[in-house]
Parts: sequence; structure tokens; C-alpha cells
Amino acid sequence: MSRLDPLLEEVIVATLAVTVLGVAVAVLFRLLTGVSPWPFLVLGEILGLGMGIVLLTLASPRRRP
Repeated sequence: MSRLDPLLEEVIVATLAVTVLGVAVAVLFRLLTGVSPWPFLVLGEILGLGMGIVLLTLASPRRRP
């Protein structure tokens, strides 16, 4: 069984973290306001997803294989 490249692992973890955060914000927005978060909040989160992934990947600790 081969391992993934460490950078790819970090990107996957960062993607999952930012996605979970975005879903939590959308759900909380819906629960607190009663207004659908579509389209502005959701589209803003999708656009911010790329920046969040890059920031989390760059800020992650370096792992040596």
C-alpha cells in the first residue's frame, strides 16, 4: 500500500476542515436567522474555500517522510 504525497495529504485535510467549517456556518446562519443562506453566504464560502485551503496548507507543520 503506497502513501500519498505529504503535500496532497495536507491539501485533503485542509479541504475537509474548511468544508466542515463552511457547512457549520451555513447551518448556524439558517438556524439563527431563519433565512436560507443561499446564494450569497454559500457562494461566498465556496469562493473563500480556495483561500482557506491554501492558508491551512501553508500554515501546517512540515512533515518529513
